[in-house]
Amino acid sequence: MRSRAAFAIVAQGAQAGISFALQVLVARTLGIEELGRFAILYGLIVVVTGVVTGVVGDTLVVLDRGSTAIRSALQGTTLTLAIGGGLICAIVVGLLGVADPAEAVVFAIATAVFAVEEVLRRLLMVGYAFLRVVVADVGGFLAGLVPIVAVSLTVGPSLVLVLGGIALGQAVAIVIAAALLPRDERRLARFSSGGLAAVVGYGTWRGLQQLLRPGLLTVVRLSVGAAAGLAAVGLLEAARTYVAPALLAVGGLTSFLFVRYAHDRGTAIRATLRRADLTVVALVGGTVLLGVIALALLPWAGPLLFAVEPPTGAVIGWLAFTAAVAATTPYGSLAAVHGRQRRVFLLRLTDTVISAIAVIVLLVLGGDPVLVPVVLAGGALLGGLGIRVLVLAPLASAGRAEDEPGAPSPAG
Repeated sequence: MRSRAAFAIVAQGAQAGISFALQVLVARTLGIEELGRFAILYGLIVVVTGVVTGVVGDTLVVLDRGSTAIRSALQGTTLTLAIGGGLICAIVVGLLGVADPAEAVVFAIATAVFAVEEVLRRLLMVGYAFLRVVVADVGGFLAGLVPIVAVSLTVGPSLVLVLGGIALGQAVAIVIAAALLPRDERRLARFSSGGLAAVVGYGTWRGLQQLLRPGLLTVVRLSVGAAAGLAAVGLLEAARTYVAPALLAVGGLTSFLFVRYAHDRGTAIRATLRRADLTVVALVGGTVLLGVIALALLPWAGPLLFAVEPPTGAVIGWLAFTAAVAATTPYGSLAAVHGRQRRVFLLRLTDTVISAIAVIVLLVLGGDPVLVPVVLAGGALLGGLGIRVLVLAPLASAGRAEDEPGAPSPAG
């Protein structure tokens, strides 16, 4: 099982590396202000993908996707959310002036294919095929990178070119991932509305929860841009990107943990909670170790990657945020598997709103944007502790899980 966890981190590490490379590419070729604009657009892609991951990706792990009705509902929901999310986000960035019409169109396509590919990644993860996830991710990235580099060298770099490369790369990744899936997982179900209620009943809360963190980061980027300009957004994003591999490694392991908790749902909740506590300690310890290394390399690696050195205070703040996520996400996954997704969402919504308000107040009062990630870290830790104390502790004391309305039946 440890090898599977390691492979999960490798899979998420590949995705982290791709995101990292895109951010560095934009910073080096287009400048720090364009990095700020790209961060807003890419953040919205992550928002839509997070919703699809929660509504569809988590639901297909827990519900019986072998059922024709459930499978049909998962397919229809994926397409509806991916296409609808891409269109809505494109309209929003167009109205806000973040993207011109051409960029908005390509951005909509990139968002839709990104979200669909994430569902196929989750299908591979369900079978612990993490190395196949890496093959799909890297293959798609290379397919998108080649035209970006070729056109940049001949015509010149541009943001619309980067967005087009993302769209092409994710489309290729979809083809690769579909080819790597087991035959049963590639099966398309005929249309049926019978499973929609079950998918929506469970997935809505997970989707809303997945929306919170990327949605909060998008609000933060827009707020910092309004208060201090796109250059400030770019510097803050450079610092976040610098520590992003650690955050996405944490995300990779917690994706694995969600699958593991779903498989172990019949195990006594008290024993599973003890293992979750040990996992949190290990994750936080690993984050601290990576943070020390990152800070030691910052004076050299920062300018090399971004052509400017990210603010040290912002890097420390994002490391604190990563540690807070590592200390809280396993508890949210465990609670959701045991039918407490609604309570988890309400607690996470509370800490998200508190964090957003605190960030806005900080910026309105003229505070340094470098302090923003520290505020976010405090909010994330508050929500995670709430889940551990208010949701999981009473569940463990009872010794069994009594599901809330809309909780899932075990997967087939």
